This record gives sequence, C-alpha cells and structure tokens, in this order.
Amino acid sequence: MPLQPSPMSCDGRAPVGRPSAALALAGVWLLAGCSMLEPVVAEAPVLPGRYAQDAAPGPRRDIDGWWRRFRDPALDRLIAQAARQNLSIAQAKARLAAGRSLAGAASALFLPSVGSSGQALAGTSEEPFEDPLRQPVVAGFDASWDVGLFGLSESSQQAAAASAAIAGDELDAVRIAVTAEVAAAYISLCSTTRQRELLAALLATQERRAGLARSRERIGLAPPGADADGAAVAETQAGLARLDARARALRHQIATLLGTAMPDDTLGASGRQPLPPDGPEAGRPADLLRARPDVRAAEQRVLKAAADVGIAKADLYPKLRLGGTIGVGLPSPGSPLGLAGGPSLQIPLFDHGRREAAVDARRALLEEALAAYRQAVLAAYQEAAGALANWRAARAATTRLSAVIEADQRQARRLGVLYREGLADAGGRADADAGLIQAQRRLAVAREAEGLATVALYKALGAAAPAPAQEARG
Repeated sequence: MPLQPSPMSCDGRAPVGRPSAALALAGVWLLAGCSMLEPVVAEAPVLPGRYAQDAAPGPRRDIDGWWRRFRDPALDRLIAQAARQNLSIAQAKARLAAGRSLAGAASALFLPSVGSSGQALAGTSEEPFEDPLRQPVVAGFDASWDVGLFGLSESSQQAAAASAAIAGDELDAVRIAVTAEVAAAYISLCSTTRQRELLAALLATQERRAGLARSRERIGLAPPGADADGAAVAETQAGLARLDARARALRHQIATLLGTAMPDDTLGASGRQPLPPDGPEAGRPADLLRARPDVRAAEQRVLKAAADVGIAKADLYPKLRLGGTIGVGLPSPGSPLGLAGGPSLQIPLFDHGRREAAVDARRALLEEALAAYRQAVLAAYQEAAGALANWRAARAATTRLSAVIEADQRQARRLGVLYREGLADAGGRADADAGLIQAQRRLAVAREAEGLATVALYKALGAAAPAPAQEARG
C-alpha cells in the first residue's frame, strides 16, 4: 500500500513546517539525479566491405531524386504528384505529426502545472461549516508537480522521442515504396505501349504474308488449306487485346497511387521506354544502416525498448508529488484567504512481484528488439545484394539483345536492297521483317525487366528524397 502523508497547511499566519518542506525539496533534487536508464548499444552484424562481384567499394551514393536518372519528364511529374497526393503518404505524415506532438508533450509531464477551481454551496443549516472543503464559497488556484525521480522523466522523454523517430522512418519507408511503385508502373506501362506498337506492326506483316499465301493458293503455287498465317494473325490480335487490358490496369494503378480515380489515358502513349544511361552506384553495404528506413526504425525500437525498461525500473521506487492551493475560503473558515500545500509520497511496499515482473518483461522485449534490429540489417543486406545481382543480369540481357537487334537490322536492310533489285521475293522479306519485330519485342521486355530491376535496386538501397524543409521542422 502506498503511503500518502497529509499535506502541510497554513492560514495566512506564520508558516508551519517550513524546515520540513525545505528538506523535502532538497531530497527531491538528490533523488532526481538518480537515473534508471538502461544502458544499451544496438550493435549491427558485421557486413562485408563491398557487395559481391564489386572490384572495389563504389562511391558514396547520391540517391536524392534517383528517378531523374531515367531522364523522363513524365516520370518526374508523376512522382512529384504522388508525393503531394498519395493517401498512404498523407496517413504517414499524420502519424508523424501525432508522434512529434506527443514527443513535445512528454517533456511537460514532469513540470509544474497550475489550474483553477471554484465551488459554491447553499443549504438551510445555520451552523457554520467546519470542513474547509464545504465552505459556502471556495475559489482558488491549484499547483502540482509530479517529480520524475529515478530516471522516470528521462526515460519517458526518450521513449516519446523514439516513437516520433519511428514515425519519421515509417514516412520515409512509405515514400520509398510509393515512389518505387509509381516508377515501376510507369516503366511497365511504357513497355506495354512499346510492345503494342511492335505487335501491331507484326500483325500488319502477318496479314501481308497471309495475303501472299492466299494469292499463291489462287494461282496454284501453294497447296490449298494452308492457314498457318491466319492462325498467327488471330493469336496476334488476342495479344493486342491482352496488352490493351494491361495498359488500362497500369493506368488505373498509377491513378490510385496519385490519389485519384481518373486515369490519364494519354500516359505512356509515346512508347518510349525510360532507361538510365548509366548504372546505379550501390555504395557500401554499411550505408544501409542509415539509408534504409526500416533499419533505422528497428534501431529506434531498441532505444524505445530501453526507455521502457527505465520506466518500469523507476516504478520500483517511491513517487513524489508536490501540490499546493491558494484561494478564498481555504484552508479554514476563519480566514478569507488561505494557502495549503506539501508533498505527497507514494512508496511501493508489497505487490506480489508485479513490478519486478514488469521489469523482466520489458528487458525481454528489449532483447527481442535487439534481435529484430540485427535481423533487419541482415535482411536489408540480402535484399540489396540480390537486387544488385538481378540488375546486373537484366543489364547483361539487354546488352545481348541489343547486339542481336543490330544484326537483324543489318540483315533486314540487305533483304530490302535485294527485294528492290528483284533478287528476293516478298515472302522472304516479310519473314525477315517479322523476325526483326519479334526480336524488338524481346528487347522491349528485356528493357522493362532492366528498368524494374533498377527501381528495385534503388528501393533496396533505401533511396528516397529528403523531406521538405518545412516538414522537417514539423
């Protein structure tokens, strides 16, 4: 049972118990210096000095506005619009604002507070009220101070600050995810448009070949019933329908990311596939510890768990509250103006081990947070290394297909010259055109894969634009 001594009081005459109050105040300052903060260091696992297959550590990454490497104004516009209008970002911003407000209020929990109160009583009794709290008129000001002893104040502030930092890291994570989703959807949309252009050209070639086959059949140069070109035309038409459906779905996805239900039907109509002219700078694996918001948030959760241990440990010790009242009608009926005040001490004596169990539980949660932090670091390295390997493979595939396209284009030009000179038939030229278009389609798919791999790599590296200055000030 906590002990609650009665507050000292005075009625306007000589103060009573002043030496005891001074002694209590001195004790407050001595106890306030005792800290229960849990000493903890969030040590990250040892990471390699460079990523696999890197000859040497790359330069420090410049990831602010990484999407501008694609040199596509439409993509720049979409990402800027998503930063303003995306609803997931808006929710994360609201959580950050709430966390910062609570962190700012945490420092005021253990500061003196002042309030006012008043009451009026009426009755039929002519006897005077002996109880000071039942005077006919009572009005005054109340002051109180919950002293954060044994590190309770510091631990509470640290926990609130860590919660606000976690909210900020979660906002960065949402920004990264939204930016990557917008970029990936736009790259896929441009690839879809490009593939549709090529498929439409292939359809024209196939229809030309089908016409030639029908002409040969009519003049007896081909056996009747050969309808291979007709089946190819039907398959290509079905492919066009699938690409149209995919383009509509991607435009709707981009519209949702922009916080609207109205897709832009002209988006990606040019068919130009954005690709960065140079490779990304992966930097060093250790950079992930500060670049990845999920890793930073895991570290902040360790600090918050340590602060929660400090709060639980402070609950094992006495709590001191200083209070006072000055007003009319208090503390005695014989005084028009009274003053009352004094300390209130709560001392935990026996609680069947509940407080000790709370400390043990908080320490266990701290161990969990430490393990989660180390796991987050390892997962971040694994994701970044895998994304870098995928990007290298996608870039190699694009390079190989580009070389094949150049060879096919040279062959198509030679056949064109022979056809104009009458040394090649229309069927052979149509076959060469169809083969070139199919190779260009494979290249379009490879470029999409490379673009998506580039986006995934920047996301894995923790690439995100910094928060605006006014938001950072919060």
